[in-house]
Amino acid sequence: MTTVALSNPISMGFTTFFLTTGMALLPALILQFSLLDEISDRLVFIRQDEEYDFIIVGSGSSGSVVANRLSEKFRVLLLEAGGEPFPMQSIPVCAPLMLGNPTLDWNFYSVPQQYSCFSLNNQSSYWPRGKNLGGTSNLNFMVWLRGHPYDYDNWGELTQDERWSYDELLPYFRKSETYTAADGDPSFHGFDGEVTVSSQSFGPISKYFVKAAEELGHRRVDLNAPYQEGFNEHVYNQKRGHRAGAFSSFLQPIRQSRRDKLTIRKYALVTKWHKEDIVLFKGSNNLAFGVEYEKGGIVHQAKCTKEVILSAGAVGSPRILMQSGIGAAQHLESVGINTRVNLPGVGQNLQDHVIGLVGPFTIDPVDGQHLTYLASRDSSPSDLFQYVGSGIGPLSQAGVMASGFVASNKTKLIAKINNKIIWPDIQLILLGIPKDANAIASLAKVYNLRRDIAEEFYSPVVGVDSFHIMSIASRPKSRGQILLSSKDPKSRLLIDPKYYHHPDDIAVTLEGVKKALNLVENTKTFQSIGARLSTTPFPSCKSHAFRSDAYWECYLRHYTLSVYHQAGSCKMGRADDPEAVCVRTERLRVIDASIMPQIVSSNIQAACTVIGERGSQIIKEYWGIAP
Repeated sequence: MTTVALSNPISMGFTTFFLTTGMALLPALILQFSLLDEISDRLVFIRQDEEYDFIIVGSGSSGSVVANRLSEKFRVLLLEAGGEPFPMQSIPVCAPLMLGNPTLDWNFYSVPQQYSCFSLNNQSSYWPRGKNLGGTSNLNFMVWLRGHPYDYDNWGELTQDERWSYDELLPYFRKSETYTAADGDPSFHGFDGEVTVSSQSFGPISKYFVKAAEELGHRRVDLNAPYQEGFNEHVYNQKRGHRAGAFSSFLQPIRQSRRDKLTIRKYALVTKWHKEDIVLFKGSNNLAFGVEYEKGGIVHQAKCTKEVILSAGAVGSPRILMQSGIGAAQHLESVGINTRVNLPGVGQNLQDHVIGLVGPFTIDPVDGQHLTYLASRDSSPSDLFQYVGSGIGPLSQAGVMASGFVASNKTKLIAKINNKIIWPDIQLILLGIPKDANAIASLAKVYNLRRDIAEEFYSPVVGVDSFHIMSIASRPKSRGQILLSSKDPKSRLLIDPKYYHHPDDIAVTLEGVKKALNLVENTKTFQSIGARLSTTPFPSCKSHAFRSDAYWECYLRHYTLSVYHQAGSCKMGRADDPEAVCVRTERLRVIDASIMPQIVSSNIQAACTVIGERGSQIIKEYWGIAP
């Protein structure tokens, strides 16, 4: 917890400047860092033998794993459109500040939404995607949650391939993990893997969240082991309080030791120039043998003897496939691309988790201490010293502190009728970030929320201890799509997630809103700290009775936010993508979040990592390497 008063105003002022006003210098610092990195990269870049065993496009949460595992035995080329991670991306409290920076973030936006996003600029959802080594694992808030076992058993059923079921994937979850939290059952956790998973060192409000849930009869459970319903504080992919993303976990440790096996090309944007396709094919069987990429304004070709692997994510991988003539023939021809393989599923089945952001709830200090952290109010030199020395304290937190997984009434009824265990369809996430004077501008950027609405809604709670609870329909039924706007590989994508197109999604999210309100307003735990919902109605919904079902549905449709969990746009399955191999091609695979046939019911970083692990093993076995 943070104390209400600080004794040294000069020291407090310096630290406050560093953590707030000084952050205004970040865009310039990031740009200079990137320019120097790119110049250095060009000076050392020597175009040598451009033939490898495997070419991997994308170095995110899946691609980095694949590069690590395959380079144990094979020569691998890893292509990444960005450069080195910016050093401050490793500091958790800085995570929100990195969003939207064009050097670090692809900055995608959806097309205007028909049933949602009404109070966002252009009715468009902002989708950050990582643009350097490590991909989006450098931008996310480091929550490490695997999801429910049924998520993966469902994959096994949908793909008719038991290798994607929970029991088959569990060894790969354990393989990646060094679990350091106190509740690590060795039946479900690993202790010598690449990704360090740690409990949080700061988050006093999260303890109230979990205790209030227990007061309502919910269990505290290990959310990375089998469960039905339950709550707990988050664990994070952090090592000594620093981000343990895909780059620092899977690439950095082997970068020098495997220089003869792993070649990393930074600032290498896969594109098409001399050929019609980004992916290079030959023969009537569409055998993939390389890619074209642009680096320093020069287009290069890289070739491989075994496979091209796309790990460019739920946005990037379908784009590359469609630009290479693989997709729905009617759509490809409409933008002037010759169809190589008519595969209508490419770019379809797009899924995401959507936030119903319940709050703000304001709270009182406890025994002279704040339960949330505002840099402009609470900063002290000790925060910096504590973090630098031990990796703990308020700088080690990104604000997303705890989760609860619960089932809607309909889901509970179905489970009871069928005598099945409960597969929750609602995730409640504690967002313990109060609003300071900079919050209005931050919300306008991070959420794409109209500034006038942000000012009216949040001004009454600026500088006050407060929190939100995210209500998420964790198994959404709406399905979106990604289309090309032209044959130019650098043109804007037409991203349409179709949020709330299925009526069940809004109904389940609304039920989650009510559960969040009940958790705060009807427990002694939260009432002991004076927790109360702000009485300021959302500006776009003033015509509805405050807190009525009509008000909350209006709120959800106007203030519609992504959790940045995009998935499913190149789904695997016997009819579409067996073993993640693109049908009617040879030696072309997709291994990333896009192959999920159905999104997992939690944050997706751990699932993306296990996709990389399982996919790598499938490839090794295909090429004769025993497990």
